[in-house]
Amino acid sequence: GLLRDGMGRSPAQAADLFGRWNEGRLKSYLVEISHKVLAATDEKTGKPMVDVILDRAGQKGTGRWTVIEALSLGQSASTIEAAVGARSWSAAREARIDGAGLFPGGNGAVELSDEVLEQALLAAKIIAYSQGFSLLAAASEHYDWNLDMGRIAEVWRAGCIIRSAMLDDMAAAARAGMPQGMLIFAPDFAKLVGPATEALRKVVAAAAGARIPVPAFSAALAYFDTMRQARGTTDLIQAQRDYFGAHGFERLDGGSGHHGPWSLG
Repeated sequence: GLLRDGMGRSPAQAADLFGRWNEGRLKSYLVEISHKVLAATDEKTGKPMVDVILDRAGQKGTGRWTVIEALSLGQSASTIEAAVGARSWSAAREARIDGAGLFPGGNGAVELSDEVLEQALLAAKIIAYSQGFSLLAAASEHYDWNLDMGRIAEVWRAGCIIRSAMLDDMAAAARAGMPQGMLIFAPDFAKLVGPATEALRKVVAAAAGARIPVPAFSAALAYFDTMRQARGTTDLIQAQRDYFGAHGFERLDGGSGHHGPWSLG
């Protein structure tokens, strides 16, 4: 959507971009097949193959199961959930057609360099993997599985649809020990994701300004910004929960089970 509607790139131009990305840090199965799919031509019409495919995505349920399990374990798989959600939104094609008539769409005026786009995708990809590893760590503890994260990264690297050249470094990071169990805090990945998220920020801002949805990028950026915020805003949520349900809260100066000076409303 961003390349096509925001930057006016043809499928062939997008294919070339993915092809170049697959020669660097983003080298992976999904980037590789994106290049091949975008470069393909429909024999019947002579048009780019993606331009004759109905934009209504199917799903077998694996993404949905991942998101449900993450929520049940109190984990965030927001980048994955955004991707699953985008598929669900695509299924409402008739509603989207009506919406296109009611509200203005993208203005096709996004100006971003290929380098910024590459860095943004790199950041979102690392964040998605980080959320995945955090989910596996939580599941390992909850179910007493004693999972070897380094070995899991190697298995993924050996052959599955999320295989990526970066998984070798992820396996090494897992074996070295990821601070707080988070890949984005591992020294080598922190050096990558810190600067790369500035590119991600530019892409998300540009897409929002052009009214073009980038749900996975947006979710990845929100997660990263939350993880770099020493104090968030859920103190208000805790106060609200105590107000309407007397759920209590913890205080900064210690102890739990406290209540505020309000009556139930």
